[in-house]
Amino acid sequence: MNLIDRLKIHLKFIDTITTKLLTLVLFITVIPLIVVANFSTTIINQNMFDSSKSELNFGALLVKQKYQEELNNLKQQTIQASKLYIAHYYDEYLITKNKNTLLNSLDTFRNTSKLDYCLLVGNNDFIPDPNKSNSLLKLIDQAFQGKANASTEILPDSSIISGIKNNGLFSKSNNSLGLSHIAVSPIFNDKKQVIAALLVTKSLKDKGGIPYIIKGMTGASLTVFEIQDKKPKIVTTNLELADNNAEFEKQLLSSDFMDHFKSSNTYFVRMQQPNRFEMGQYESIKNFSGDIVGVVYTGIPEYKFTEPGNNNIKLISLISVISLIVAIVIAALFARTITTPILKLVIAAKSIASGYLHQRVNIKGNDEMAQLSATFNQMADNLQNQEQLRDNFVATLTHDLKVPMLAENQTISYLLKEAYGPITEEQKDVLELIKSTNNSSLEMVSTLLEVYRYDSGNTNLIKSEFDIVKLVKDSIDQIKSLAQDKKIVISLDSNKDNIHIIADEREIKRVLHNLISNAITNGIHRGQIICSIKLIEDKKAIYNPKTGMDEYTTLIKPISISNSVLVSVKDDGIGITREDIQELFKRFSLSKGRKPAGTGLGLYYTHQVITKHKGYVWVETAEGKGATFKFTLPVQV
Repeated sequence: MNLIDRLKIHLKFIDTITTKLLTLVLFITVIPLIVVANFSTTIINQNMFDSSKSELNFGALLVKQKYQEELNNLKQQTIQASKLYIAHYYDEYLITKNKNTLLNSLDTFRNTSKLDYCLLVGNNDFIPDPNKSNSLLKLIDQAFQGKANASTEILPDSSIISGIKNNGLFSKSNNSLGLSHIAVSPIFNDKKQVIAALLVTKSLKDKGGIPYIIKGMTGASLTVFEIQDKKPKIVTTNLELADNNAEFEKQLLSSDFMDHFKSSNTYFVRMQQPNRFEMGQYESIKNFSGDIVGVVYTGIPEYKFTEPGNNNIKLISLISVISLIVAIVIAALFARTITTPILKLVIAAKSIASGYLHQRVNIKGNDEMAQLSATFNQMADNLQNQEQLRDNFVATLTHDLKVPMLAENQTISYLLKEAYGPITEEQKDVLELIKSTNNSSLEMVSTLLEVYRYDSGNTNLIKSEFDIVKLVKDSIDQIKSLAQDKKIVISLDSNKDNIHIIADEREIKRVLHNLISNAITNGIHRGQIICSIKLIEDKKAIYNPKTGMDEYTTLIKPISISNSVLVSVKDDGIGITREDIQELFKRFSLSKGRKPAGTGLGLYYTHQVITKHKGYVWVETAEGKGATFKFTLPVQV
């Protein structure tokens, strides 16, 4: 049995027993591991999510506190400035109508307090908003009622506020305004009457303020957006953003974005920030009227809450993999103790079924498997003995039959030559028929003897140099009469006129007779047989098996045909079935579809002869489309 057959048996056997044992062990091991791993992963992920949510809430609360502190400080600064000197300078302005001193005081206050805009609105310059929809006018109106307030509002960069005559008296820096902290304080005269309102602003577009303080304290990212007409615009951030922030701003919006803030709910998102992923949350910024004018985004890097979980998951995965490997090793060792002896028995049984009766099984021990192997070996011994007795009987019988048949054939030849007297034409025809039948019987007996000789290993090839092209021509000429009865045309194709090889000419001639006679027997009426001879001189020539949907062959792997002669005999008969082709070159094998031409030993004998010459023999066929028998012989000139 060759290596390929052993491998096929091994793989098939693994599919039946070993795999079942491994599957059972893995099922018992892997299912609990998967359950534990999933349960642990879920708990870890939930804990990490809760932890990150708490950290986000803490960061958002810290941001809220910082901005509220800044807003309260701005309100206190505005109240103190109103009381200490703005009121005094405004009284002078009302008397002298000289606004330069007042404007200088406003500039001084704005610069020392690092403000972006200061506005003085007199009692007569303010026009209350009848609809009370303008948040700025509401703040100013509250100031004229004697109340100081602070809020976050969006201011136009033009510094022109509707509802104020002559735009008031103001001092403005070069900075753009937009989303800003605003504080409004009333200005009282000596009679405790409100004569004006002071409005101051500080833009949230600070480059080194609260966002970087938050980043230094918690490592969280902070971005403040201004919202106008439901469109976001970055005001300040501690992230390193590209010049074009459109993509980042676009992530802020979703179909339910404004609905979340209108309901005052915290809105959790997972956003791709530059160079990292974050888990973040948005909180709305509302003005004095309760309208959303901005959004504060607080985010923490994903690795801060995923890395611990990932490490735990990796640890669980490592433990699971190690457990799985240990389980596989244990299962494999356990399966091996059971399956290895059975596998040996299966391989040996397949070998004996294929005719290799010398195969034995060696299993040590006192268990049932050892007893089974001993019984198996005893059975194999009996089969081998019976086979030897049969071979000896056939060899003796054929040898004893051959001598009288030769004598009978010689006697018939003498009768045909009229050595014992004249004979009639009718008698001559009968004797010719008897001689032909006797020759066929002699050929069958000779084949049996040759097969026995090859099986017993007592074959000695009588090699000589001859022209194989001429040998094929002679074989065709000698057997042509059989083809003429079916009107079959036999042609010869050769790439060389003369191809000399060293081989046993008699044995090769018998091989050619077998193949050509089989082709004639199985060829169709008025068909064609093509005999081909090719000298392969390429030192690296490889012949690949021809296989396809309808084509199949006995050649199972590519073979080297360098420095060889390739001989083929092709017929146009019914071909060979896929089921029969594997048994074709075995003893007493007869194809079910093809017509039997003898005892079933011809192709077996052909295989033995070609193999003895260190060549290859195979068949290529397609059912219903004929068959091509090919063999190679090494060129040894």
